Amino acid sequence: MENRTHELISSYLSDEVANSELPKESETVVIGGGLLGTALTYYLSKSGVEVTLLERGELNREASGTNAGSFHFQIAIHQLTKSITPEEEARLAGEVRLQLDAANLWHGLEDELDADLGVHFTGGLMVSETEDELKVLRDKQRIELAAGLETQVMTGTEMRDFAPYLSPKLSGISYCAQEGHANPLTVGPIFALRAAENGARIRKNCEVLSITRIENNPTFRFKVKTSRGEILCNRLVNAAGPWTQDLSMQLGISLPMGLSGLHVNVTEPYEKVLTPMVQHIGRRLTLKQSSNNTFIIGGGWPSRVEKFPKRYSNYWASAAGNAAVALDVLPLLKDVRLVRTWSGIWAFTHDFNPILGESKKVPGYHVALVPTGFTLGPMVSHMLAEYISSQGKSNPIPHSFNPDRAS
Repeated sequence: MENRTHELISSYLSDEVANSELPKESETVVIGGGLLGTALTYYLSKSGVEVTLLERGELNREASGTNAGSFHFQIAIHQLTKSITPEEEARLAGEVRLQLDAANLWHGLEDELDADLGVHFTGGLMVSETEDELKVLRDKQRIELAAGLETQVMTGTEMRDFAPYLSPKLSGISYCAQEGHANPLTVGPIFALRAAENGARIRKNCEVLSITRIENNPTFRFKVKTSRGEILCNRLVNAAGPWTQDLSMQLGISLPMGLSGLHVNVTEPYEKVLTPMVQHIGRRLTLKQSSNNTFIIGGGWPSRVEKFPKRYSNYWASAAGNAAVALDVLPLLKDVRLVRTWSGIWAFTHDFNPILGESKKVPGYHVALVPTGFTLGPMVSHMLAEYISSQGKSNPIPHSFNPDRAS
């Protein structure tokens, strides 16, 4: 199936089609050709909604194609605050339940899309180095189990027997069998392919320059000016990832979000030793061994901000710091050479929640942004598509995701 997937991606949408004339109007316009935009376009087109996707460059070019493709279902370091109050426990439990829904969707996604997406449920380890960090592992396990996610905390001999390749200096590990990864280079393009087959119109190299509200028009509420002309629509979805805020401000809506560059290290191939992926509960680290036996080392270390169309560039301090944490957790890496790095960009929200749904301030305007965009991307896109295709009669989106909430 893998070879067939690559054939589909290379031919799913020819430049002749993707760069053809922009339609003058569309019931729904989605801005952004990353994972959320392509998945939403697929689910909308599957429901019979007329939809046009606009991407200013190439599909899957930015954050969606530059992450490590991991499924993180355990509570992670970026979700935690200094103290776990009852209110924080309720928030974290809600996030775990959403992540479980996402896991269920990922389990069936390759069959639904009839393509090899590189989905593997290899299990995941969360490691701790100090006694305080071990306590956090135990605290989060209690919340996870109550929310329905099975995790197991191990220490001492049990930990060393389960994962002998990890440093014996670790204070403990938490294991979740549900975690895994997919190929971030193929998932978004395959969603786009299936959307196009459903009749969706997809236009690449089509930058949105401005968005204007149209008053007193029963058919079209927005005029979208692009680098390739104008398009009118009744419903507009902003799925522009890190650039979501820039577009949203044109309609007077400030979103509770921020931006950060991220950095990833890749090593030479090494004998297969690591099946589950690894995260750290107290330090910035994600670590896995790929299908070609290279180690991919990440965890949100910063990269240097550059203005579009330049790519974010790397800091040597991030490469060295990220590698140092990985060595502390997986000592065998001392014999493995780093061969390349890459950088990307991460959009996060100030309250940890996704920004998802229709604005009440600007009816017809929708936002789709998720901090853990790869893990939750297909799930939240499905939720928003259900809301849109039912014209609001079915709304699975939690109120706390409201795009009108205070920034």
